[in-house]
Amino acid sequence: MTLGIGDIVATAGVLLGLNYVALFIAAYLFDRSARHLLWYLAGAGAFIGSSAAYVMTEIAPFHGLFFILDDVLVCTGFLLVSKGICTHARLPLPGRIFALTAIIGAFVIAVLAPLGELSLMRLATVSLFQVALPVMVVVRLYRLPAISSRTRFLATMLCAVILSVLIRPLVAAWAVSHGTLSPAEQAELYGTYAATPFAATLFAFAGTIFFLAMSDLAATYRQASMTDSLTGLLNRRGFLDEGNRLAARPAALIMLDIDHFKTINDTHGHDQGDRVIAGVGSVIAVAAPRPHLCGRLGGEEFAILVTRTELPVATALAQAIRVSIETELRDIMPDDRPVTASLGVAAIGDDGIAGALIAADHALYDSKEAGRNRVTVAGAEHVHGHASRRGGRRSA
Repeated sequence: MTLGIGDIVATAGVLLGLNYVALFIAAYLFDRSARHLLWYLAGAGAFIGSSAAYVMTEIAPFHGLFFILDDVLVCTGFLLVSKGICTHARLPLPGRIFALTAIIGAFVIAVLAPLGELSLMRLATVSLFQVALPVMVVVRLYRLPAISSRTRFLATMLCAVILSVLIRPLVAAWAVSHGTLSPAEQAELYGTYAATPFAATLFAFAGTIFFLAMSDLAATYRQASMTDSLTGLLNRRGFLDEGNRLAARPAALIMLDIDHFKTINDTHGHDQGDRVIAGVGSVIAVAAPRPHLCGRLGGEEFAILVTRTELPVATALAQAIRVSIETELRDIMPDDRPVTASLGVAAIGDDGIAGALIAADHALYDSKEAGRNRVTVAGAEHVHGHASRRGGRRSA
């Protein structure tokens, strides 16, 4: 058995493909919710198998079998990768289309195999069936109403792979045009110039998929590091990071503190306290959805950045949140004790989020001092006043 350049490229494809398999497995182990990685993993396995089958066509007694297997596995690889892309992009891919493409593709490949490796009819027909589903996926990706640059790049790389498959009949026609070459030499020439662009674009596409998978994984961990696990709101770090980025004026900041929370914990335990915190977080999330920012700064303390809003509107929102907490959480306590909250509201000024946090916190303290379960709007006196009061409110 002698290996031509096409066989060497296919062998290298097997080795490099195994590396991608290991990378996809590692990525999935880091994030088992990324189910699309399993489809990519299966697709990589199919393409590796097709490369191995291409090399094995050099074993004369089994040439026809491996010849068919190569085409079937390429078709299977495209189907699996297309399913992975649709899963990741949340595009529906009906099972009947998936199954019908696989069945018809396998049938066409088997029927046309006797025509020979360089048959233009066979290559054109098989190539069209192999890329039919990927072409449909690319069209659907580009038709998304808000396609991201990442998705557009992925679709473009998939187009490159599709093109490398569709040019195979042209490569075969060019190889056959060399009449001075023997059929074996023509087949080797075809293999060299057909396998190389296919392998190059396929590995570039696989690298793109892996890069995007790692990017998604990093974004997931970053989001987890900025999210409060009990309420699903931003934690202090996430709130301050995003708040400093989005606090374009006019904007206002609301600080909220659950009244008598220490008593709730001491009397009913921390599990009940967690239920109260989660309930308050749900009320806040519903009352102030995006583009506003909601965060739990720690303990029983919450903050809301009300974007592109004047102070009177933010104050009305704070009042609505206060009333919602009192009414919607009235049955959350086992002893029918009402759950209430005190709030402070401050406009975002020249000092940004940091200054507004201080002013709103001072106004919140005044709400506590005035009897709790109320909203206080920060005035000029709150920006610099009450400098030593923070410890007192925590036990209020």
